[in-house]
Parts: sequence; structure tokens; C-alpha cells
Amino acid sequence: MASSFLGLYVQREALLISQKALDITGNNISNINTEGYTRQRVDICSVANVKGTLGYNTSITLAGKGSEAVGVAQIRDRLLDTKVRNYSGDLCDVGTKMSTLADVEDVFDAIETDELGASFASIVNQFKESLQGFSVDNADRAEMANIAMNNAESLVQAIVNYDSKLTDISQQVLGDTQATVNRTNAILAEMGSLNKQIKDAYISMGYIESDEGNYHVMNDYGPLELKDQFHSLLDELSQYGNMHVKEENDGTFTVEFANQLVVSNDKYAQMATTKENPAPTELAYEITSTLYNKDEWFDLSTKNNTGSDKQLLVRSGLAGATVNISGKDGNGEYLLDTGSLRGSLDVYNGRGIFAETVVDAKGNTDITNPYQGIEYYRDMLNSFVKTVSDEMNGIFSSVVRKDDQGNDVVSSFKIFEYGDDFRTAAQKFRVAKDWEDYPELISNPTKSNQFAELDNGYIQKMLGVLGSPQKYGDTRVDANGADASVYVPQELTPEKFVAHICENLGTQVEYETGVYNATDIMLTSVETSRSEVMDVSMDEEGINMMNYQKWYNAISRMITTLDDALDKLINGTGRVGL
Repeated sequence: MASSFLGLYVQREALLISQKALDITGNNISNINTEGYTRQRVDICSVANVKGTLGYNTSITLAGKGSEAVGVAQIRDRLLDTKVRNYSGDLCDVGTKMSTLADVEDVFDAIETDELGASFASIVNQFKESLQGFSVDNADRAEMANIAMNNAESLVQAIVNYDSKLTDISQQVLGDTQATVNRTNAILAEMGSLNKQIKDAYISMGYIESDEGNYHVMNDYGPLELKDQFHSLLDELSQYGNMHVKEENDGTFTVEFANQLVVSNDKYAQMATTKENPAPTELAYEITSTLYNKDEWFDLSTKNNTGSDKQLLVRSGLAGATVNISGKDGNGEYLLDTGSLRGSLDVYNGRGIFAETVVDAKGNTDITNPYQGIEYYRDMLNSFVKTVSDEMNGIFSSVVRKDDQGNDVVSSFKIFEYGDDFRTAAQKFRVAKDWEDYPELISNPTKSNQFAELDNGYIQKMLGVLGSPQKYGDTRVDANGADASVYVPQELTPEKFVAHICENLGTQVEYETGVYNATDIMLTSVETSRSEVMDVSMDEEGINMMNYQKWYNAISRMITTLDDALDKLINGTGRVGL
């Protein structure tokens, strides 16, 4: 027969479990506003009365001996976690592009109306009118020549100002990116520290088992608050780039970032930004392929010159091997394909149709960064400068004049200068010194008549450049010396070309905004679903509290009933009439 005290033993355990359930309910309620907290529950199971566990057993095989608390678990859904992190990375990727392009749009809005209320079209028009005025032979032709040159200076200053503002945006992106990389490094270091704490906590709590010589932990239980901290870091890391996480048998988390192993046990990787020539500089990310613990890491530094060794220094003095995660893997997929760091790469480096074509080791051709980012719109300005300057200067390139000895020489007279590098044309755009010193030369570049008469032919050609469609692009050659020039598809007048830049930018911002809003809706949806699973609900916890309280009261009443039965058995058995 069963022990007379079996019922009391069962109810004692149930009383302890119900008390623990009330404690966990109270803990959930107290953390309802704690960021990153995952609601907890007591996992309860039935305990079978197996022969040999007690001195007395019933003859009924299925007769149990109550319940026991297996452990305290978190309520999480790994699939929803993955969805939230994927959408979060996509949203931050698009968000970075959208906000940066909005800043670029502000720059080109100034083309339509600048700080002084003058649009770029009006600046070009003033230049045209001043040329027309100079072409009229009158006593004030020297003054009109100066006006034409000054209006050209205004045109130059406007372009240089736009380029300078684009540089400011690039520097802001670079600064934000460096701050993000620093935060990423801090997250990876903290993950390594948390992994060690989690592993030690499993051992101290006794949630570790041996399976054929291999130890593994009870992953559903253990140091829940430490896990909450780790999951919060994973959520944040997913905003910066694509990541993958795996929970190991020892309770620690292994993390991959940009398809590179970055956290394993207490060891972790570190990142660095690099800038490489040609100018303007290009952004890249290096990440260590060798992991170290916090005692081994000492300093993080890189050499940014093209061709030099990039290295991340560690306390031991050894250089850690690094991987450039800015590009693509062997399958042609970006290693870093989402997150704000990907967005920063695209808007900082993206040159659109002006991007260089590269050939990999397998002979496959690829475009370095085809996104239309800051450098694309800078190159559009560079195209404007190069085309207008080359066409204007070409008017005077075949002019022959007499030198001091009476010999025929080709005139070196120019209207504009922009250096010898297409990518810095807008930055170095200048009115040529010859024209600044002698404004009247646009009507008499040979200096043959000492300005006794005006030659309208040159000025009319200059007006033709400003009023006729032109081809804009970058003249270049490939590695084999063949023509690899890049041109904007449309042939437009200078005014319409700048308007085309604004229209293209407006369309791109509108597209990115639409993608951002759509991604935000999807992220909000999955975040809501995840919150319904893992967040504390006051209504649900209130119901649990009442249920556990009723359970506690019922157990107490059961103990009283069993006590009365035992009292009757012990004190009343055999007493006649009682």
C-alpha cells in the first residue's frame, strides 16, 4: 500500500511549485517595462511513482506522486527572432541610403534656388547674357568683358560649392560609419564576455548533463537574464549587417557577421574601416579572421594607403589576419549584404554608371559599386565641368597667333580649368588665369588687333556650347588601352543636364522612401508578433496570478483535508462510537 504520508508529500511539492509560479509571475510584472526582458514561466511536469522511489508504492502503475518544477524557461520564438533581425537589417540599410540621399537632394535643391535666391539656371543665363552683351561693339566692351568673366566665376563658384557640400555629406557618412564600427567592436567584445558568464552560470546552476561523454546544457533553462542581454546585443548587431547565430551545446552562442565567424566562446573578432586611393577616398571594412579573448586584444589600427599591409594589432604583438568584407564572395554575393554598414558602403562609394569594371581571378567581370550614391552625383557634376570646359576650351584650341619673334604658335588660351583628374573636376573647377588676367581675350585670342574690333565668332561658339545638347561623361581607357569611356545616356543642354540630375535624384529618393516604408510595415508586423510571444502582458500575468493563487489555496485546503484524515486514522481508529 502507499505511504500514509504520500499525499502530504505530493501537496508539499505542489505548494512549493505554486509559490514559485507566483514568484515568477511577480517577477514578470515587475519587469514589464524592462527593455529586452523576456517573460518567464515555470515548466511543470507530472512525476510518476516508480517502484523503488518510496518505501511504499501503489499497485497501480500510472499512479503518480504529484508534480515537480523542471525549470524556469523564457518564452521566445527563434523564427520570429530571425525575421525581426532580417527586416531590421534591411530597414537600416535602406534607411541609411534614404537619409543620405535626402541630404544630397538638399544640395541639389540649392541648384534650383541657392541661399541667395538665385537658381543654377539663372546663373547660367546671366553668363549667357553677359556674353551676348560683350559681343556688341561699344565703348564699354572692357567693362562687359569683366562682367562676362565675373559671371563665369559665379558659375564656377556654384559648382565648387555643390561639390563641397557633397564632401561634407561624405564626411558625415564616414564619421557615422566609424562610430558604428566602434559600436560593433564593443558588441562583439561584450558577447565574448557574456558567453563566458553564461557557460560558468550553467555549471554553477547544475544545468549540465553528460551524453555519452559529451557534455551539454539544458538550453531551455539556465541564466535567463544573461541570455536576455545577449539577445539584445544580437538585435542591435543585426541593424549593422547580416548575421547568423547558433546556440552551442555548452550554452554559449556562436555568431557570424558578414559571413565571417566573429564570436566563439569568449573569443571575438574586431573590425576596422579603411580608406583607399584613388581620390576621393573609398570606404572599405576589414575584419579579423583570428579570434582573441579580451586579455589578448590590445589595440586596433590599420594602414590606409593602397598596397600597404592592413593589420589589426593584438597584445601579443602578432598581426591578426584580416578579411575585406566590403566585396563579394566566390559566388558573387556580397559578404556584407544588409544593415547600416552596407548602406554606408553604397552611398559613400556608389558611382552608378561611372563605377569601374574589375576582373576577378576567374576572369569574371564585375562593377565595383553600381549604386547611385554620393560619388555618382559628384561624377555628374564632374561630367558637367569636364564637358563644358572641354567644349569651351576647344573653341580656342586651334587658334594660331604670332609670338614675339613673329613665328606662328598655337594659342594656349583657355576659358576654364579643372585639373587632370575627372573625379576631382568639380572640386578643382576654376576660371583659367589667362582669362582672369585678360577678359577681352574671348573676342581676340590672337591679340592681333589690340581689340580695335570684336570677333563675335568665338563668343557665338561659346553661346552655342551653353545652348546646344552635349554629351556628358568620363573619357577613359581600360587596362588594354582600349576606349572605355562612360557617357550619360541623354544629350542635353547644360541647364537641362543639371535639371536631369535633380529629377533622377528625386526619383531615387522616392523609390528608397517607398522601400523604407514597406520594410518598416513588415518589421512592425513581425515585431508585434514577437512582442505577443515574449513581452510581458499585464492582463495575462493577472490571470496567471489569480490561477496560481487559487491553486495555492486549493493545495492548502487539500493539506488540511489530508491532515484531518490522518488525525482520524491515528487518533480515532478503534475508538467505538467516535
